[in-house]
Amino acid sequence: MSLPSISVIFLAYKQEAYVREALQAVLTQDLPDYEVIIGDDASPDTTRRIIEEEVAAYRGSARIVLLPPAPNVGVIRNFNRCVAASSGEIFVAAAGDDVSHPTRLRRIAEFFRDHPDCTAHYSNARVTDAIGGVLRPTWYHHQGILFRKFDPASFHLYQGVQFCGATGSYRGDVFRKFPPMPGTTGGEDGPAILRSLLLGSTAIDSEILLDWRWHGANMSHGSKPKNLSWRDKLRRAAAWPAGQKVHRRGYRADLAHAEQAGLASPEVVARLRQLVDDVHAQASVKFHCTHPNARWKAIGQAVGYFWRVSPRGLMWKLRFLAKTIGKKLLPGPLRAVVLFNFSKF
Repeated sequence: MSLPSISVIFLAYKQEAYVREALQAVLTQDLPDYEVIIGDDASPDTTRRIIEEEVAAYRGSARIVLLPPAPNVGVIRNFNRCVAASSGEIFVAAAGDDVSHPTRLRRIAEFFRDHPDCTAHYSNARVTDAIGGVLRPTWYHHQGILFRKFDPASFHLYQGVQFCGATGSYRGDVFRKFPPMPGTTGGEDGPAILRSLLLGSTAIDSEILLDWRWHGANMSHGSKPKNLSWRDKLRRAAAWPAGQKVHRRGYRADLAHAEQAGLASPEVVARLRQLVDDVHAQASVKFHCTHPNARWKAIGQAVGYFWRVSPRGLMWKLRFLAKTIGKKLLPGPLRAVVLFNFSKF
């Protein structure tokens, strides 16, 4: 059986220090035939010039599409326009600051060839710093490949998939069978995993195929800029649950589309709506208990909303609230250390 065709969705924005290495890694894969769709989101630095230099110097067999300059539109809309310009059966996410290993595309193509029912694949990654030093030798710690499908008895929206969006790859149906993602949904990885679970199974692979760079200016939770005040650290920590909150609109739109188009049963859609609201409610409580300017009135309203919509049991709710509100009771500087330095929340 032949390998499926690959489209690399290469997104760049203000990554002049890293984009040359990142693009060279994508263009020197050991897969003979693939395409690279490059979307630079109106970078104000030299990122686009570096990309143009690399494209002009390239002599390999990959097909390169560098999208024309356009106004800054954000990650989601930039991803959407790259998808619209692609022709591959499989989309592989790539960022202008990460480094794909030489075998990445071939291994992904082989995986999707061998697992026709799987709609998303997340490889392992090595976490590196700004200059390539290893921060974590591996992101996932299991061995082999874990497969996940939607289980109506689960209370986890993502069905236990602790996914790393930087390593994601997806069948084209994940994006072509749904409308373009709205620009308010945060990153593309959340909508992609929900859509993948609606359409089939998802895999988390222990094979390391990427160096995921954390350099202090990432949009992901790996970003931990130095020399921030404790208030700024709390604002930064609050950005994670805030991002989870904004996903709700896009998730509900996707669920409505899936039900209308017959991509999933009404029972599956109804359960996922419950879990979407549960994540939104938890994120609301976390956000207000993290942000330095949050008021107890807002926390009380968020707790009331969580208590009403969450489908979880009494003891789970009580433990969650105790843990979350307990962090709010910590003095601000200590709360910043706990939330910014040691956890997403």
